[in-house]
Amino acid sequence: MSKIAKRSAKTASPKMEVCETVCETVSPAAPESTPAASTKEVFDASFWPGRRLTLSNFNGRTLIHVREYALMGDKEYPTKKGVCFTPGRLSVLREKIDLIDAMLMLNANPILKTGEPTYREHLGAGIYASISEEYQGVSLRRYWLPDGQQTIAPTKNGIYLPEKQWTALKLKLDELLAAHPELIEAVACNNAHGGNQMETFECHECTPFGWMMNHLQ
Repeated sequence: MSKIAKRSAKTASPKMEVCETVCETVSPAAPESTPAASTKEVFDASFWPGRRLTLSNFNGRTLIHVREYALMGDKEYPTKKGVCFTPGRLSVLREKIDLIDAMLMLNANPILKTGEPTYREHLGAGIYASISEEYQGVSLRRYWLPDGQQTIAPTKNGIYLPEKQWTALKLKLDELLAAHPELIEAVACNNAHGGNQMETFECHECTPFGWMMNHLQ
């Protein structure tokens, strides 16, 4: 096996395990040793070579993945490079698409560059969509709060989409919604609290780093 194939084998897995409160990629197992009986994919579309948009039912939960795949033999398997959405988080992302596109246009103009991150939007739990001046594209990534710090930081758990890939993903999202219109009716978690601020502050999905950190970001 080549060095490239070995590296791919270490990061590829046919199943993405999910914790109770947030969906996240965990350490993968070898494809041949990991059962996939509890996962049922109902939508699987490539929007760029080696990158897919999928919808699956995992232990009764609906999950949407934007993920990079690695070729092993004659099959492709999902890697850790990607992000997982609940229907509610996908709803938030869809609401922000026009603003993200507008910020990408501004980011392309060198006159408007300030040296600061152009844009960052909370999508749910620790997941954010962001744009930086260093790259012309969209990052979908999980963030965390380092001990003793007051500023959240990006993790390696995510995926960067250059502008053309972002555009291709949006087209596949339209296909996903056409195939599964029930996703259009999904309610973002922050809208489900009915304006109850205390409930929102105690919700990990809405305020993953605590109320004070939510205002310090």
